[in-house]
Amino acid sequence: MHSDEPLLHQWLIDACRPQWSANSQFIKRMELTSTKSWLDVVAELNDLSLFGDSTALIVTGNHKPDTKAIARLSAFADDVAGGHSHNHLIWCLPKQDKKSLSTKAIKLFDNQGLIIDGNVYNESVRTDILTAKAQELGLILSPDAWQMLLSHTEHHLLSAYQTLWRTSFLCTHGQMIGVDELEWSLVDGADFTVFHLSDTMLAGNAQKSLAILHHLKRTETAPSIVLWAVAKDVRLILQIQAGKVPSELGIWQSKAYTYEQTARRLCGQGGQWLSSVYDIDRAIKGVSDKDVWQLLTDLVLSVCGVGINEGRY
Repeated sequence: MHSDEPLLHQWLIDACRPQWSANSQFIKRMELTSTKSWLDVVAELNDLSLFGDSTALIVTGNHKPDTKAIARLSAFADDVAGGHSHNHLIWCLPKQDKKSLSTKAIKLFDNQGLIIDGNVYNESVRTDILTAKAQELGLILSPDAWQMLLSHTEHHLLSAYQTLWRTSFLCTHGQMIGVDELEWSLVDGADFTVFHLSDTMLAGNAQKSLAILHHLKRTETAPSIVLWAVAKDVRLILQIQAGKVPSELGIWQSKAYTYEQTARRLCGQGGQWLSSVYDIDRAIKGVSDKDVWQLLTDLVLSVCGVGINEGRY
């Protein structure tokens, strides 16, 4: 696939993951640093995977294979066609001009596999892509909201998609999104933080809480920061359940009602919270070998009022 849109490369890979998983394929990435890197790629394709029945190899970089590597790649393609190899190869590279597309290296992929042109050539194409993604996210935008989105993001696919993604967490699934609703997501540099996690968790929205938690993990937010936010809410809820008044605990007046509602909703359900906080702290410090993010997931689900098994989407 050749494209200057990193998002489209990632969507292609994401679309392939279910198939790779179904076939017990081990996913591996390799970066091309020179033409000679292709010999390492071929060697990887011909090796037996120690982690799965076969390998799905994702190669990135613009270096083209030389004649020797082309011959070996052609032999690999023949092995796949003959059923002797079940490995997959995806080559993600920048947009190619007509001259580059006519080289022997690209022609090999065209003849033995599939060339995907992932470039967004005009606003019509970008709109079609975003419309499809909006449908996947369960969003329905009014014509005015669409116009605002396209105008504000100025032909930038990633920025537009990030806005849609944020909107999907702020609005109800299937809700008509107008200009007013969209404006909340059209803040430059807007992103989810532990404070968004806190608000969503207190509201008891398990699905959105897990999505925000996944985002924090993916953006490499320190687990200690996430634990700080969740533990703070846990302690406040438990103290309110014990009879404390929100104003005595330093809770802002604007959020007092939310904490009180949460404390009532979860009455009698927080017996293991402090123990969970302790376990997560030990895992963060390396004292235990438990999965920190799984422990955080379990605690967040519990604070949302959802059983762990129920919350595994």
